[in-house]
Amino acid sequence: MLLEKRIKNCLGSAGALGLLLTGANANADASDTEWLGIAYLWGSGITIDARDQSVGIDFKDLVDDLEIAFMGHVEAQGDKLGGFVDVVFVGVGSNESRPNADLNVDNDTTSMDLAVVWSPGSEPFTGLETYAGLRYISNDFNLVVDPIPPALPTLEGGIDESYYDALLGVRYITPVSDNWRLTFQGDLSFGDTEGTFSLGAYAGYVTGQHHFIAGYKHFEMDLESGNGGDLTVTMTGPVLAYGYRF
Repeated sequence: MLLEKRIKNCLGSAGALGLLLTGANANADASDTEWLGIAYLWGSGITIDARDQSVGIDFKDLVDDLEIAFMGHVEAQGDKLGGFVDVVFVGVGSNESRPNADLNVDNDTTSMDLAVVWSPGSEPFTGLETYAGLRYISNDFNLVVDPIPPALPTLEGGIDESYYDALLGVRYITPVSDNWRLTFQGDLSFGDTEGTFSLGAYAGYVTGQHHFIAGYKHFEMDLESGNGGDLTVTMTGPVLAYGYRF
């Protein structure tokens, strides 16, 4: 049911992007709108801090512990205005042994950004661009601490919450040759969460309609549940991506 709900949210966001772009480009010819779809692999390690416990899962272990993942970006730009949907969904489970306890962790994280892009340059996807919109985060985290020796009581806690934040961001895309370009991006959000931010730097090789991208991304989320529990989820690591522009 949880996965079903998140798929519906993804489809809803895609529909919202279509409506957003219809309004943003109402005065522009449809042939002037350029689309870019990107599927990417994020070699991210995940660190989860909760209840004074820190659980780190590097990318090598993440592949073993991964339950399900999806990452994608769809964007359209017309004359000065555009919009995008960016989706990250990662589900992992991990078991760790500590000197005084065994930790059992399950964490499903969804992040979806829906934003309007202002691109004042003469060419789409180039130069200094700003964006603003909504960041939706859903996090289902469960931590079980089995003390050693087992005679001590087991501790269990978690957060299963959804959050809606206002999103503000900026990126700079600069060509360095006919085929190569560099992209620098940063954003932050605030609202239901205690704050999130992401930073990224990427190099892209463009040939015709094809984009081959490599870079690095850091994403950090400070979350709070209704019962006062705090959780910090940090995802950071290299990115490999393929994009198609049409």
